Amino acid sequence: MTKQHLEESRMNSIRVAVIGTGIIGRTLATRFAEAGHAVTVGTRNPGRDGLDDARHTGARLSSIQEALDSSEAVVWAINGAAMADAIPAYGRDLAGKVVIDATNNIGAPTMNSLALIAEHAPTARAYRAFNSLGWENFKDPCYGEETGDLLYSGPAGPGQTVTEALIAATGLRPIRIGDNDKAKTVDDFVTLWFTLAFEAGYGRNLGFKILTR
Repeated sequence: MTKQHLEESRMNSIRVAVIGTGIIGRTLATRFAEAGHAVTVGTRNPGRDGLDDARHTGARLSSIQEALDSSEAVVWAINGAAMADAIPAYGRDLAGKVVIDATNNIGAPTMNSLALIAEHAPTARAYRAFNSLGWENFKDPCYGEETGDLLYSGPAGPGQTVTEALIAATGLRPIRIGDNDKAKTVDDFVTLWFTLAFEAGYGRNLGFKILTR
């Protein structure tokens, strides 16, 4: 993130809840907090789970309920299969918020949980983002002189501004490919990333760049 973008981010601090303390959740929480956003990390066991790296940058650890109550935007970064229980349980708490699905339900007919969010939180503004790259890309998005891009889907409007600010907080350039009818295209990049990283042998420090004239 450039100095200008960092200063702009701090002037427009977002109250964001990151739900999940895995490597993706911890990395995103750290980057959001470093960019000046007010970050609360929600977990089922706030007294047991460690989040020292994010705490050092100002993120706060709490219960899931407390994190949701204090947020205007929510990033779900838990196991994708667990969304089937989590979203019905907390759907009412997502009403009117920007909700970003960063989970991947690998092996399921649909990798994302956008339909579940729409069913249980119909007034939430849902986005599909942070699911198509590894945590390494969020920690360091630079490849020599180039900075990586992150494709995402979701509705245009105020929620888009919030989502793009959070993506920019990681240093990645946000690329909106359309509304959530394009979410499968975002999910296809998950398959591509895994194929290139592991089957083709490029390794986990692999990013994407969209080039235009």
